[in-house]
Amino acid sequence: MKYPIGNYRFAAVLALLVVGVPLSGCAALETPSSDAEASDSEPDPEAVFEAAYVYGDDLEDVTGTRRNEVTNGSHTLSEVVQVYERPYVDQRTKVIDAPDPNQIGNLYVSNATKNWFYYPNAGVAQYFEPEKPFDGDEVRSSRAEMAAENLGKYDIEYNGTDRVAGRETHVLDVEAKNETVEKGISAIVGDTEYVYALETSNLRKELRVVEQTLWIDTEYEYPLKERVVFTPPGEERIVMVEEFESVTFNSGLDDETFAFEPPANATVEDIS
Repeated sequence: MKYPIGNYRFAAVLALLVVGVPLSGCAALETPSSDAEASDSEPDPEAVFEAAYVYGDDLEDVTGTRRNEVTNGSHTLSEVVQVYERPYVDQRTKVIDAPDPNQIGNLYVSNATKNWFYYPNAGVAQYFEPEKPFDGDEVRSSRAEMAAENLGKYDIEYNGTDRVAGRETHVLDVEAKNETVEKGISAIVGDTEYVYALETSNLRKELRVVEQTLWIDTEYEYPLKERVVFTPPGEERIVMVEEFESVTFNSGLDDETFAFEPPANATVEDIS
């Protein structure tokens, strides 16, 4: 079964940075501070990791703004998106700040029956329609299986607590076992597991993830921040960060939030 498509706008930003900007070292980002010493009362890091894929049962919806940022050397590209989500299918994101003014206003809307990408500056609306409606329980089950599979691939260390968007989070340091090589970047911040398949871009190189850190809300078990450091072969490392700058849980989002009707003058394209 096919699942909702991720946010490809940021993939374009990342590809532009990697391909178009000379690599010249990496600006180090601040690592999270630990608010708790190691103790028997600490949560099981594997359970916290799994919760980043399958959230707490009390979570009904998420509203917030999220910054997506890529840095290499002294160069940083970022965009800010408004986010509305209901696990595990419904999602609406809108670009509200970006390096390219033409990206501002770009919209992604996902629900059980259709996914829309709308580019207002280009007057283009693209949609992806699954063979059958997305089933939230099936997506949840698939994410649980993915979490279990990934537990075997990574060494996970609990690194105390930190605050993100004004909320307390568990901090996990994640390291691939046996120097696993990644062809692309798997990011789990947000409702969908975003896969930035850069091997299909002009980069055409394998990317090895060398560091990964997750910040997971302690109340709703929802990932609020992710930092990934990866290296193209023979190049300096690149840092990707996705972080909620503000977030509200269970505000009561309705079905209309996840509906979209393209304007009458838009060019509509089926990309199923």
